[in-house]
Amino acid sequence: MNQLFYKIKCITNLHVGSGKANYGVIDQLVQRDPTYQYPTIHASSLKGGIKEYCSSISFSEMKKVFGSEKGTDGKTDHDHSEIGTYKFFDANLLAIPVRCDKQAFVHITCPNILTELSERLPDQCELRKSLLPFINELSNETFIAMTFSENLNDATIEDFDIQAKYVENVQLDQNIKDLFNNYEIVIVKNNYFDRLVNDLHLPVIARNYLENGESQNLWYEQVVPRLSLFWSTVLYPDNDVLFTELFKGNVLVQIGANGSIGYGYSSFSEIKSN
Repeated sequence: MNQLFYKIKCITNLHVGSGKANYGVIDQLVQRDPTYQYPTIHASSLKGGIKEYCSSISFSEMKKVFGSEKGTDGKTDHDHSEIGTYKFFDANLLAIPVRCDKQAFVHITCPNILTELSERLPDQCELRKSLLPFINELSNETFIAMTFSENLNDATIEDFDIQAKYVENVQLDQNIKDLFNNYEIVIVKNNYFDRLVNDLHLPVIARNYLENGESQNLWYEQVVPRLSLFWSTVLYPDNDVLFTELFKGNVLVQIGANGSIGYGYSSFSEIKSN
């Protein structure tokens, strides 16, 4: 099996629901990684979104990639069922935009995210070779938030008293810049990152159902903000037939709920693993 690494960029706000409420203000929560509790896209939701897109463009390899299709009755024929040859994995958070006092926003990430990605990449991967010494340098620095732009020195991140510090001797090489789409990156300590992506700090949007012009139901929905980045992997046999289609520049795949009001539209790009 071949392994492909790729990024997902949220073009619009994303709500991939967990089906859970926190018994507080927020009625609909997003999916979270069970280990770090960072926002995530579970493999089943990701595969479902990609499958729906491929179905809409009459993709010719549906059965090969995704397995058995549903019949006219909407049910799978289990007597002739097959398993798809592509194996999808959860999409993990890579970076998320957060407000900043020196510009509209910066993208934040943390050592936990960089370490997990580097551990998954192949040994020969140039990005992994860049990440390993970079992570080691981070471990030697006593920082709360680190920026790589002098213009963002002493910038206040979000509504915490977190100030980003410019450290001249720790810099991003081009492989890492490409990973983050050349966005302005601030790396914060793991415990601060946990706070910046918890239920109290992800955006919450009020939703209202109207019947004959009257409000029948008001609820609050958590979203991952647009321009957030995720990374994921897929296993596939022989030559790739799916992601060559998804990596085209004008392709938008809708993931999660509320596609009719513009949620979840995302683009895909490859993370080079050699």
